[in-house]
Amino acid sequence: MERHYLADYDALGLPPDEALRRVIARADADAQFFEDLDRLMFELAPMTADQLDCHAPKFVVVAMDGGGSAYGRYVDAKVARTVGLPWVMWDHEDDALIYLADDTAAFFSGLIDFRLHHTPNDPSARRVRAVLTELGLELGAPGKSMPGFLAGKPAAWLPAGPLSH
Repeated sequence: MERHYLADYDALGLPPDEALRRVIARADADAQFFEDLDRLMFELAPMTADQLDCHAPKFVVVAMDGGGSAYGRYVDAKVARTVGLPWVMWDHEDDALIYLADDTAAFFSGLIDFRLHHTPNDPSARRVRAVLTELGLELGAPGKSMPGFLAGKPAAWLPAGPLSH
C-alpha cells in the first residue's frame, strides 16, 4: 500500500522541520515503521484543525491518537520567536490544546516514554526509538519524560479551552 503523508504534510505549508519530514518520509516508505507508529497511537493524518472541527486556527494536525484527539504543531509568529514550532495535543473531550514539547525530538521522546511506562516491553516503542535515532533525531534518555507527558506543561500562549465557545 502506497502512502503519501509527506505530500499531505508539505501541502500544509508549515515552517521547515526536517526531522519531522524525515519521520514522515520513512513512514511512507517503511511499512513496519508505519505500523509501529500506529501502535504508539501516532496515526499520521496531516490536515488543518478545522477538518476535525477544532476551532484553533494556529493548530495544524500531524497525527491522530486513535481516540479522537490529535497531535500537531502550533504555528504562531509570536510563539515562534520564543518557543519555535511547539508540539501540542488537541484533547477532543475538553476541546482544548495541551502543550507537549518544543520540538520533534522532544515530542517523540515523550511519546515513547509514555508508551513504555504503560507497556514496558513494547517492541514497537523500541523499534520506533531505533528508527528515530537512525534518522538523526537526538532523543532524550529513556525514561526522562514519563509518566505525565500527555498532561502537558503550562503555556500562557495557548488559547484557553473549550475552543468552540
